[in-house]
Amino acid sequence: MRHMGYAKAARWFAGAAALAAVLVAGFLLYQPKGDQAGARQSVTPKPSTPQACAGKTVRCHLLSTGIWAVIYAPLPETEAPHASATLRSKEQDGLVFWDPGGPGISPLEVGITRSLLPSWLKNETVAMFVEPWVVHEVDPDCLNVLTKVSGGGELPEQQVKEWPGQFRESCDLDLHRLDRAEYEKSFRELRQKEGRIAGIYAQSFGAVRASAVMPELKRTGGWAVMDAPAPPPGTHATTLMVERSLAVEEGLQDVMGCTGDDAAADCRKSLHRTLREMGSDSTTPTGLGGGVEQYERMTALFSLSNNMESNRKPLREILTNWPELSATDQEVIKSGSYAFTRRHGDGQVLPDFVGYIANICPAYDGWGAGAGSQERNPLGAAMARMHYACSAMPSDAEGSAWTLPEAEDMPSLLLLENPQDPVTPQSAADAWGKNYPDADRFEYEYLGHTKAPDKLSPKISAWLAGAGN
Repeated sequence: MRHMGYAKAARWFAGAAALAAVLVAGFLLYQPKGDQAGARQSVTPKPSTPQACAGKTVRCHLLSTGIWAVIYAPLPETEAPHASATLRSKEQDGLVFWDPGGPGISPLEVGITRSLLPSWLKNETVAMFVEPWVVHEVDPDCLNVLTKVSGGGELPEQQVKEWPGQFRESCDLDLHRLDRAEYEKSFRELRQKEGRIAGIYAQSFGAVRASAVMPELKRTGGWAVMDAPAPPPGTHATTLMVERSLAVEEGLQDVMGCTGDDAAADCRKSLHRTLREMGSDSTTPTGLGGGVEQYERMTALFSLSNNMESNRKPLREILTNWPELSATDQEVIKSGSYAFTRRHGDGQVLPDFVGYIANICPAYDGWGAGAGSQERNPLGAAMARMHYACSAMPSDAEGSAWTLPEAEDMPSLLLLENPQDPVTPQSAADAWGKNYPDADRFEYEYLGHTKAPDKLSPKISAWLAGAGN
C-alpha cells in the first residue's frame, strides 16, 4: 500500500505538473480498456486540469494542498445562460463557498454549474473545491476490487477473508478524498487569494465537511447555511443507516397511500412484507449474503427514493406488481441499482463511487455493525451491504477526522430542513440543532432529497442580510 503521507505529496506535485503543462484532459472517468498493464506501474497519479478551468468564464487556483478551487462569477442578466460571464475583479461583500456534498460534482461550464445553485445565490460569486477523484485517475485495480462487492450476491468465505486486504492494497483512498486538515488549509488559502469569504452554502454531506472551517468563518464574521444536512460528525454509522432506511420506508408508505385512513396500518404491514420479500434470499444467510437480484431491487429503491415525488409511478408499479415484475419494472430496477452504487452497464464501478467511499466512510465510526436484520429492516440490511467497504477502511489519523466545533466557535447558522427527506432524515437536522441551539431553522417539504425551493429564497435572503450585519 502506498504511504499516506506520500499520497498527499504526490497529489501536490502531480497537480503542479498539470498546471505547468496545461494538461486539459477533462474529467477522468474510467472507461474499461483491454490492456491495463501499464496503469499499475506508475506510482505518481496522472493529473488533469479541471475542464472548467480551460475556458475564460471561471478563474481557478491550484492550492498548496494540491486541491483545485474554481470560482464562478454571476452570469450577466442580459446574456443567455450559456454565454460567457464577466469576472468581477473584486467582490464587494466576499464570495460564497459552496460544498454540494456527496462525493462532490465535477466542475462544469459556468451556466450549467450555476443552474444547480438556489436562486438566492443568483447574484453571488461562488467558489468550490474540485474533488481529488476528479483530477486524479482512480487505479483500475481499485475499481475492480470495489466492483466485487458492489453488485450484490453472497461473498464466499475466502473472499470475505481476503477482500479487506485487497481493498487496502489497491485503493489509496487518501489520494481521493478531502480530509479535515487539508480542507481547512485549502479554505484559508482560498480566502487569502480571493479576499473575504462571506459564508458557506453546504448541502447534505457538505455540512459535515464545512464544519471544519466554521471557527474560521466565526473569526471573520461569516455565516453558514446547511441545506438538508447529513448527520453531524460523531453520529454512529449504524444510526445513520437505520435512520435513512426507515425514512425511505416511511416515504414509500406515502407513495403507496398508507396514510390517513383505517386501512393505513394494514397497508404499512403489507408494504413491509413486500420489502422483506424483495430483499430476501432463502438460499443464503443474512448479513453479507443475498443474491444479486435481491440486492439490485433494494438498491434500486434507494436510488428511486432520492426523488420519490417524481418517481411515484415507477415505485408504485414495482411495489404493486411484486412479485410479477414486468420487463419495464426489471429494467428500472437494474438501472436504478447501477445508479445507486455508481456502476457502468457492464457492472464496473465509477470513480465517483471511490470518491463517495473515500469521503463518507471516515466521517462516521461503527461501520460493519449492520443496520438491522432482513426481517425487521430489509432496507437497512441492504444499506449495510452497500457500505461493506467502509468496515475495511483504515482508521483516520488525528487531524484528518471530521469533528464538531464548539458552540462558541460556530458562526451565524441557518438550517434548512426537509422532514420528508429520505436521504438526510429530519433526525440529522435535529442533531445539528441540538448541538447548536442558537441556529435558526427554516422548513420546507418535498418527498425527496433536493435543495430548498425558490419560494423560500426571500426568507433566506432576509436572514443573510441580518447575518451579514
